[in-house]
Amino acid sequence: MKNYCDYDSIIHYQPGEFNKKYKTVLSGKTIEIDRIQYASQVVNSFRNGEYKSFRTVEPLILYRIFGQYRSPENAVTKGAKLFGGFASTEFAESVIDAKLRLALDPSWMNTKMYEAKLLIPPNTIISVGIVAPVHLKSGTILPGGADQVLLPLKWPEDWITGYRRVTSRQLQTQPCFLRSKPAEYDTKNTLFTKICPACGCEQTRPLLESERFTITGKNGNQYIMNNVCLNPQCQYYW
Repeated sequence: MKNYCDYDSIIHYQPGEFNKKYKTVLSGKTIEIDRIQYASQVVNSFRNGEYKSFRTVEPLILYRIFGQYRSPENAVTKGAKLFGGFASTEFAESVIDAKLRLALDPSWMNTKMYEAKLLIPPNTIISVGIVAPVHLKSGTILPGGADQVLLPLKWPEDWITGYRRVTSRQLQTQPCFLRSKPAEYDTKNTLFTKICPACGCEQTRPLLESERFTITGKNGNQYIMNNVCLNPQCQYYW
């Protein structure tokens, strides 16, 4: 049976609700140590300035949202680099959900287009707390609330087990991470390339007219499938 998009069945959920089933649990995989002291800017990024420091005793899966942009009008690259200091125990449910759960102020220029999956080895020192809310100049409050993990400085690239594009639509299944590393930064031509709305894979193609088919949704509405994901673990039609 084909894995296709029934738009009638798409469920919208509260940020963090889907991740509850999949997020990394730190209990039993870490040992608390004396709290490491950081600059006030780092401390304030944790809710109420509260965090604890740990040494890992088992491998941990963590996720890091990143993305840089360079305008053709100038050579200045802005945004969040791959090898930044903060990660989380939960993957991004969507671009918007990541913005809310991680309290990513738009002024920081993180495009939130990519996510790296990390495997943190034993005997790694980390600090963990909750992402603090961020108050924007517009008056909007980004609530935060996700687990925030501060990684060691200059953590190695071999911790990365895969990458993916973050979907604009909320995930309904666990995301697929691929080994292909994205470019250092995006431009206007690459920032919003078509991706699979189910897994975030960029390996998609439009269906030929002879390949297109119509499905009847749960509520009786009909939808034509125009695209397919080429990721063998997904093969989603929409």
